[in-house]
Amino acid sequence: MSTAVITAWSAVSPYGTGRAPLAAGLRERTAPPESAGPEEWTARPDATARLVPGFEVREALGKAGTRGMDRLTGLTAVTVRELLAGETEQRPDGGLGTGVVLGTAAGSTQGFMEFTKASLEGDRPIDVMPSRIPNMAMNRAASASAIRHTLKGPNSTVAAGRLSGLVALGQAVRLLADGRAERVLAGSAEEYSATRAHLTHAAHGEDLVLGEGCVMVLLEPGDSAAGEPLAEVLAVHHRVAPQGEFAQVLTAAVHASLAEAGVAPAAVWAAVPGQAPGAAGEQERIVHEALFDADVRERTASVALLGETAAATGAFQLAALLSEPGEPGRIALVTATDPDGPVGCAVLRLLTDGASA
Repeated sequence: MSTAVITAWSAVSPYGTGRAPLAAGLRERTAPPESAGPEEWTARPDATARLVPGFEVREALGKAGTRGMDRLTGLTAVTVRELLAGETEQRPDGGLGTGVVLGTAAGSTQGFMEFTKASLEGDRPIDVMPSRIPNMAMNRAASASAIRHTLKGPNSTVAAGRLSGLVALGQAVRLLADGRAERVLAGSAEEYSATRAHLTHAAHGEDLVLGEGCVMVLLEPGDSAAGEPLAEVLAVHHRVAPQGEFAQVLTAAVHASLAEAGVAPAAVWAAVPGQAPGAAGEQERIVHEALFDADVRERTASVALLGETAAATGAFQLAALLSEPGEPGRIALVTATDPDGPVGCAVLRLLTDGASA
């Protein structure tokens, strides 16, 4: 069976729009600046975050079809636009087309809150601005991006917290393996908002700096890829850790992924952790220290430079690997843990030197 290969990628991040600013920032190992969000977003007056510079949905996408569009959908749609670079889906009749798999925590929590608030404050519960209603759907970002860019393949949204990027990658690989799509855009996204800031700080402390953004990769079958392969996806594996046993379950997931890929731990060139807050991230660090030498663990930039990017973290980890220069053929590993229990791992073979990212 042919493996899936990544042939293109793009991003919207606190470094800017497009993959070039993100790749440059990660290579330089410099954190993007913290800035205050618009007043209506902030959970407290002195809150700062690492935001996509100057990003406004209607300015980025135009006024057509964007009235009431939530920030998460806007970030995703711009990333898809940057990845496709103006390409329009034109497939022969009966073609499978291009699919989309997007990872998210739960859609736009700010969109949910604004809708609920309007329903409670209106004269009647149904007195809600119609343009806000689509934001209540968890698949709003994936479906709106596909409609906007005329992508006619299968469209999926997966919600797995900080595992979302890896779960989306695995789902995309399965769609290709099952012959459900000719190619698939896969990635994950996270927005900054007052609601998310409140929930995150309540769970993990006020000192945590939030980030936002989206990364999408284009996956094609390895034996029929139209684009130049950047990386081959060798394995994706995820499990759930009971009662906070992150280290034990993650270790098993790593070994299962490496075995599926036919790779020994000693052959791993770079290992990129997700660095979740709390015990999940601490136990992940212990697993990496037990399995890999320091040079392997420190090969790529830390995604913590971007702030706490929650559901977008896994996709930013992929971007860090694709941005790091090195010899073609090197083996890379990505792990992720989520405080709610999910853990996962992906193994890739990087096929270019990373210089063009």
